[in-house]
Amino acid sequence: MTQTDRQRAERFVAYLDPIQHQLTVYCSRALNRSDETADVLQSAVANAFRDFDKYSEGTNFRAWMFRYVTLETLNRNRAARRSPSKLEEQELPETGTLDITSFRLETLLDDPEAVLDHCDGVVAESIGQLTEQERRILLLRAVGDFKYREIAEIMDIPMGTVMGLLSRARTQLRSQLRDYARQHGLLSKGDSA
Repeated sequence: MTQTDRQRAERFVAYLDPIQHQLTVYCSRALNRSDETADVLQSAVANAFRDFDKYSEGTNFRAWMFRYVTLETLNRNRAARRSPSKLEEQELPETGTLDITSFRLETLLDDPEAVLDHCDGVVAESIGQLTEQERRILLLRAVGDFKYREIAEIMDIPMGTVMGLLSRARTQLRSQLRDYARQHGLLSKGDSA
């Protein structure tokens, strides 16, 4: 490896390191099969590194990198749909097992993970029911903390479409989670989420 190649690789890694966790979370949630996260990330990072000379210094590397991950997850999800024999249902925690009456306030305060672990499965299942485009936009906003304009650039769609799909995704999630909360005694009939 030449000195120039080494410097290029070090610069790429310096940009990549601070956003690795966000990329992993986003990729895991955007994929239909989260067990493929490592492979998809590796492929996206390899493609981005291959094209690193196309990156314009001083521009938003985070958005540039999320675009590679978005394209790679989209390709992997499409491939999985074309070969249904290989597609296995994603394992999610059981959603009907939470008995809210069995938790005392002290338990909730001492071990909030007991509820949070369960709710994460409920949220993941609800996110999984969104359309692929809604899910990606929601995750780019929630996990990546991207602005509408940045999401539009990453997804290569108009900003108005981003705003509309994000609104629709939030409304659907709010409705699903409100219904779940009511069914499990977390909200009373008159409460709104």
